[in-house]
Amino acid sequence: MKKKIKEKLHISDILILIVLIIYALSLILILCWGMLTSLKANTDYIRGNVLGLPDLSIPGIDLPNGTHFLSGNEALALGYYKGIISLFKIDSIRMDYFSAIFGHIEGPKPTTFTFVNFMVNSFVYSIICSFVHAFVAFTCAYLCAKYRFRFSEFIYVVMLVVMAIPIVGSSPSMITLLRDLAIYDTYFAMVALNFNFTGMYFFVFHAHLSGLSDTYVEAAEIDGASQLGILFRIIFPLCAKVFFTVFLLQFIQTWNDYQTPLLYYPNHPTMSYAIYKMSTQSNGGMDILSVPSKIAGCMVLAVPVFALFVAFNKTLMGNLTMGGLKE
Repeated sequence: MKKKIKEKLHISDILILIVLIIYALSLILILCWGMLTSLKANTDYIRGNVLGLPDLSIPGIDLPNGTHFLSGNEALALGYYKGIISLFKIDSIRMDYFSAIFGHIEGPKPTTFTFVNFMVNSFVYSIICSFVHAFVAFTCAYLCAKYRFRFSEFIYVVMLVVMAIPIVGSSPSMITLLRDLAIYDTYFAMVALNFNFTGMYFFVFHAHLSGLSDTYVEAAEIDGASQLGILFRIIFPLCAKVFFTVFLLQFIQTWNDYQTPLLYYPNHPTMSYAIYKMSTQSNGGMDILSVPSKIAGCMVLAVPVFALFVAFNKTLMGNLTMGGLKE
């Protein structure tokens, strides 16, 4: 018969558990408050109803400048969400620039971006950037962890230095470089900017790959596998959970990023970029300067990330360790 082993919780474990519970509750409360606020009329929020339920007796107001303040019933019927999807638009600006190599470069013709454009650009930007950044970091970490030569140690030290010393003020030079190469405001620039292995995820992959036994690689080499075959057919499947966990974390970061598209892809506005614009300009009779409408935009921005987590939480939050060998 198997003996049941009772583990005693230490005081430190209890304190950590309490801190994690408080942190989780704070996130849940913020989401609940955001959803509740997005269903309130703007005038209801201005009157001081910050934490209470929506007041359905609030009437709608039409201002002379064409701005419409939603009534309580309209806000509760997802009025702000409908307005973001159907009314909110951004007009692009033609941006010609001069390339030191190719001369004068004409920017794309002015156009109007809608909600569909925001979502498509968000998915394209987030998926491309997240996958490229994760794959490059994984490949470089594999080379440093499994190919033991002095230059790999040098790369590891350089990564430590880069992490310790923040590099600031590189945006103007990066914009100049992209314009000189005539790839500014293009999808190719998205790939080029993320084709680097700097950052925390390099160390995550390096630590995981260092823990893998060399027996896998040696057995594949004996069977005649090439180095690329070992990487893609042996190593990558063993690190798949870690890779897609990193991909998810990077996806969330890029999905919420508005500064990079604002600087480098101004004519490829993402949803986060659109929410930023929504808080700085008015548009088409929609009261986009109100707090409830801005919160509604943030909730729309959070839906894909939440759905992705719900769909893959068992895979991504499962056991990330790797077994298979008995030594």
